[in-house]
Formats: sequence, structure tokens, C-alpha cells
Amino acid sequence: MGIFADRLAIRVDLTAAEKELLNEFERFPVRYPAHQRVVRAGDRAECAFVVCSGWAMSYSLFEDGSQHVRRLHFPGDLLGMPSIPMRHYAEDIETLSDAVICAFDKSLLGRVFKYPRLAGLMYMFAQAERITAGDRLACLGSRPAIGRMAFLLLDILNRIRAAEDPEANSFEMHLTREQMSHVAGITPEHASRMWSDLRRAGLIRCEGPRICIVDEPGLVRLSGYVDRDADFDLAWLKNIDCHKEKHPSSHGSGSAGRMTNIIPPLADSA
Repeated sequence: MGIFADRLAIRVDLTAAEKELLNEFERFPVRYPAHQRVVRAGDRAECAFVVCSGWAMSYSLFEDGSQHVRRLHFPGDLLGMPSIPMRHYAEDIETLSDAVICAFDKSLLGRVFKYPRLAGLMYMFAQAERITAGDRLACLGSRPAIGRMAFLLLDILNRIRAAEDPEANSFEMHLTREQMSHVAGITPEHASRMWSDLRRAGLIRCEGPRICIVDEPGLVRLSGYVDRDADFDLAWLKNIDCHKEKHPSSHGSGSAGRMTNIIPPLADSA
């Protein structure tokens, strides 16, 4: 199975039909170098994407060339989903590290609604992301700078745990200090000071680009971070009869079968 299917399979026992549909999301992998733009805001929103490996970010690009990071993306995440109801992408997407990303036609998402349990799980993911975005805004509005940096580190750690390694307590950082400051809502200089404070307090340890979380409870106290992914309630999905769903092959190859010219990496890395 693909990485997105694996992300769902740890929560429910997927049927063969559900697995086949989810695997359609990852039929066309493309390798992207670090700092490569995947889509531009304003382009036609024809595809969504799965991050199979590496990190990416959604961001706003302003007229003066500055950026504001809106969302970070990790293996197992779907990219471009907020723009799927729209005709055009609402944000730029760029890789933060070397990455493998799969594009799929957004009409494939329409087929998910033929599988109510899959639609329910994807709804849960979207709501968890929405709640965490609200948590981040609350942190920005109420916590000091060091708490905002702690929130960022815990959010990265828990999202890596959800997709790759439930026991992880470290990760390789692919954000620049300036990008971290954007997410935390502080200046790069202030971000550097808070980073040093976290290290001096024994909350984190840096081994080159690798960040080790030494005192996770201490970071939670500073940030008020809540792991929303760990709070999923799957009980309401149990009454769905997933065995009445039709096999995806009965719908024909559809647009997914025609995607032989998936969006290539763009020439520039702006």
C-alpha cells in the first residue's frame, strides 16, 4: 500500500476496494529537489498531491518577494486540499527537502464519497488539521515567543510520529531560522534567541541538523500543545457497512487512468 493508505490502515481495517482506490492516489510519483515549487497560487487547481517522502510547505508569496509559511507538510499528508473546491490554487507549495510527491486528478476525490468510511476518515483528518491551526493561532495570541517555538517543534514531532515512527523523539530540521520565525510569528533574531533558550533550558538538543526532544512535557507546558491526532474517536465509523461499497474497478479507469502527463517539477526554484 501507499503511505497515505498506510496512514488510514493503522486506524481501520481497510477493504480491498478501499485500498485499491487509495493506491490510485500514488500511481504517479515524481522526485523533487529541495526548494522546488510544486504549484503556484493562481494556477488551475486540477490536482491534489500525496507527500510520499520529504517535507513541503504551503505559503503566501507577497509582491515584495517575502513569504509567509501557512502550513507544513510531511510524509503521508495530502497537499493542495484547501484549493480542491476552487478553480485555482489558493497558495504556493514548495518542497523544503528532497521529496517524492504524487499528483492525482482531483476528480478521484469525488470517488471517495462512494466509500463512506474513507470519506469519514478524511473528514477527521481535515478537522484535526483545522483544530490544530486554531490551536496555533491561540498560541500566537497568548503565549510568549519561547512557547510559540515549542509549539512548532511539538507539532512537527507529532506529525512525524503519526506518519512514520510512533516512537520518534528526534527529527532532521528542514526549516531555516527565518521560516521558523514566520510560523512562530516572531522575528528571525528573536527566533534565534528563543532557540538558544530552549537549548540552555535542556528542553531540546541539537546534533547538527537533527533536533532531539529532551523534555517533551516541558515543551507542552510552555506551548499548551495538544496532539489532536491522538484524540481521534473512531467509534462513530463502526456502523458503516464498508462491504456494500462497489469495487473501484467497476467505475472504469476514469481520469486517474489518463494521467500520463503529471505535473513535472517546475524549472525554477523560486
